[in-house]
Amino acid sequence: MGQAVASVGSTIYDGDRLSTDIGGALRINGAAITLQVAARSSVTLRRAPTPEANVQAELGSGTITFSTGQAGNIAVLADDASIRPASHVSTMAQIWVITQKELLVYALRGSLNFSYHGDSKMILEGTKFRVLLDPSEREVDAASEPDNGRGNPVKLPVKFILIPIIAAAAVTIPMVVHALESPDKP
Repeated sequence: MGQAVASVGSTIYDGDRLSTDIGGALRINGAAITLQVAARSSVTLRRAPTPEANVQAELGSGTITFSTGQAGNIAVLADDASIRPASHVSTMAQIWVITQKELLVYALRGSLNFSYHGDSKMILEGTKFRVLLDPSEREVDAASEPDNGRGNPVKLPVKFILIPIIAAAAVTIPMVVHALESPDKP
């Protein structure tokens, strides 16, 4: 906490910066909200200035996991993007800062509202996205679908791209099925 070492029962004040070292971890329990700050991460906690959230957690680096009950609400800020529960239901999410313009967002339970510079998208429960903020034209072209002969699409300014992460499941599921296969019935 700032320059001091946190211990069980430490009080956190509005504007406190929390960080963890290699191998460190921090868990913060509050009214209807739990935050877990992973190793090599930093987060600044504030009382939210808007009614959409009780707590505002500004993720500077690393990874944060949050869990909220129906009464709790949080807004995680990362590189000018805002990630918060889409509604007042139990929600759990994990956010990684990869680079200054790249995030990973995983909606473990409940849906999320992802906002960046006035644009927003819904991230549905159980989905994980790689998010590119202010993507280059090359990144936009690589992430967009082919035209399929329907004429030239109108190019609008793109503020962010959500790229679904499904490759891990496509590789992992067949490996698990193979590992659990009976030797008597291949």
